[in-house]
Amino acid sequence: MKRRFTPVLILLWLVVMAVSYLFFLPALNPLDVGFWFFVIEGLTLATFAVSLLAFGETIKRASSQKVPGSRLRKDVSISSTYKKPLLYILSGIATILVLLVGLNFFNSRIFRAKSYANVIKVTEADFTKDFPETDISKLALLDRSSAKKIGDTYLGTIDKVSQFGISDDYRQITIGKQPYRVSPLEYKNFWKWVSNRKEGIGYYVKVNQTTGKAELVKLSQPMKYSDSEYFFRDTLRYLRLKYPTTIFGEPSFEVDDEGNPYYVATTYKPKFLLSSKDPDGAILLNAVTGETKRYALNDVPKWVDRVFSASNVISRVDDYYTYQKGFWNTVFSQTGVKKTTDSYNYISIGSDIYLYTGITSATADSSNLGFILVNMRTRQVTNYKLASATESAAQESAEGEVQEKKYTATAPSLVKLSGKAYYLVSLKDDAGLIKSYALVDAEDYQQVTVDNDIEDLIAQFTDSDTSVLSGASNNASGEKKKEATIIQGTVEQLASQMISGSTVYYISSSGQIYKVKASDETTDALPFLKVGDSFSGQLEENHYLSHFKVE
Repeated sequence: MKRRFTPVLILLWLVVMAVSYLFFLPALNPLDVGFWFFVIEGLTLATFAVSLLAFGETIKRASSQKVPGSRLRKDVSISSTYKKPLLYILSGIATILVLLVGLNFFNSRIFRAKSYANVIKVTEADFTKDFPETDISKLALLDRSSAKKIGDTYLGTIDKVSQFGISDDYRQITIGKQPYRVSPLEYKNFWKWVSNRKEGIGYYVKVNQTTGKAELVKLSQPMKYSDSEYFFRDTLRYLRLKYPTTIFGEPSFEVDDEGNPYYVATTYKPKFLLSSKDPDGAILLNAVTGETKRYALNDVPKWVDRVFSASNVISRVDDYYTYQKGFWNTVFSQTGVKKTTDSYNYISIGSDIYLYTGITSATADSSNLGFILVNMRTRQVTNYKLASATESAAQESAEGEVQEKKYTATAPSLVKLSGKAYYLVSLKDDAGLIKSYALVDAEDYQQVTVDNDIEDLIAQFTDSDTSVLSGASNNASGEKKKEATIIQGTVEQLASQMISGSTVYYISSSGQIYKVKASDETTDALPFLKVGDSFSGQLEENHYLSHFKVE
């Protein structure tokens, strides 16, 4: 039985391990934890195989020792032929698990806090003097969900619309120093892939984050390698088979400045034996031809925008500000302990994408000590000192300014206009459409200015040309622009009341009641309004009037 069964088990073991490898795609690298779990899987399968052979041998021996008319003996032990292999295999599994747990524990932040703190270097700077003035022409107004709403409307313009969908990626990059979100088309399911795989994917979508204009880009040659491919043209599987020992992450879609599609896979190397993987380069995969090239971190082409992930950047920044004085300081005195806030966003500066987030104290109050700006291609970190409100405080302040409309504030963008720091917040309705914008003074977050037109809003705070934003509000909302309704009338009745600290004036005219909310932007004549006065204003939702004037 042993001679017949052993080759079958070996073949079965090889097949299962091969299928597992093609499914999980671990790096065949002893510095990768995934590799050791793959080894444990192989040893566990080998344990079952040897146990099965041992069981068959035991049954055979017991049968040969059976006395006619009696039952099989139950005290027949496992043959020594299998005892040692089983012992070696189980010992190997136990040793690997103990080493993995031990190395992970002794290389944790408890023992190596200062090593974690020193992975990155932070350059200190002054926000007012050193932070670049925001380039209005590169102002990223759209978040991912808004870009997706706009981009997805273009799906119906392609050939074979029933065969493809648009990926949910909508990754933020720069193309020619302009901020875009890009996303490739994808096969809707396996059978659509079977029907169309020879032709490939001929389009991707790009959405300009400043103007809100979208474009369905048709490629001169279709993409043959993507995340929606199956088998050996799937990007992750394709790269794994070409680089079996390299540790790399999930490939992400980008396009170069000429519009050629690529997938970028960041490569990693552990900082402390098997612990704390950190980027050391990238692999670029041409989505059309399948050509690949690996780059060291300092050699990655400048058009690549995202080598470092947000989670890696924020984790390293948190380590830097948390563990400068060791681990136990974070538990007890917390002297000098700071951390990033709960919110972050991206801004474009030049041809690069930067992550920014606030730095606050360990007590996590509503104030920031400054802002961190991180280049997502090089991970150069700069801390700009500025006492300011947190991003979440700015969001709440913006929502409070239009609370009667129940808009939801998106994650704010940090902008510098005429030397001052502001949070630019998009305000969305229940359908997820951008209805208005707010500029919140970062240093005094109670100072909020709201406008439905982003061009008009920005123009109030800078002398820069804002014409590039013309029509951006309309494009971002995903709706056709409505003609402004101008109301003119005479005050027949007048009343006012306080709503959450703001005075709202109620004006009855020609059988309609209009509302005007007092703010820094309303006319100084509003408090002196009386019956018989003539007025004009632009009609907004819920009968509110904006651009209110007393004639």
